[in-house]
Amino acid sequence: MTVNLDEILSKLDPEEKDFIAALIDKDPLTGVYNRRKFDRDVELLVAVYRRTQKGSALLIIDIDHFKKFNDQYGHQRGDQVLIEVSKCIEQSLRDYDRIHIYRYGGEEFVVMIPDVTTKDAKKIGERLRQKVEKTCPVTISIGISHYREISDNLETLVSDADRALYQAKRKARNRVEVYSKVEREEENINPGPRKP
Repeated sequence: MTVNLDEILSKLDPEEKDFIAALIDKDPLTGVYNRRKFDRDVELLVAVYRRTQKGSALLIIDIDHFKKFNDQYGHQRGDQVLIEVSKCIEQSLRDYDRIHIYRYGGEEFVVMIPDVTTKDAKKIGERLRQKVEKTCPVTISIGISHYREISDNLETLVSDADRALYQAKRKARNRVEVYSKVEREEENINPGPRKP
């Protein structure tokens, strides 16, 4: 049996539609959008951001040593930290950018920021990192890519931000790294295994 979600939603009143959409698109713990919504939105967002003057940035944010934190303090406290970190991220962004926050996986979040330069994105990432460090019992590492200045398509946008995140983790964590075209070109010349 095939279910047509659009057909079902068309029969609901606006409040019911909003409720169902929240169940489908939001992470129940943190209240930010989930990975499923990110996967649907990212292509649309890139298409829209092609038209902006400065392009857009993608930040992948990972809580440092989260497994160790969970092991030491328990999963219930770990859940509270996920909520605290997501709130710090939300509070550190402009109202317009808050609609583009996603829980990407366990302790990872993704933020898409429209109409910024790479330099601006790094400042925003540093502001997020400092806010979490000051107000939460954990730190975060952030990897940044930029659609236009660094990446020219969807695949490289996400993978470049992911590579930048791993660079931050290799360099002692609690830091912000921006992936560059030069590094991608070097990887293409000397491909080697990527270390977590």
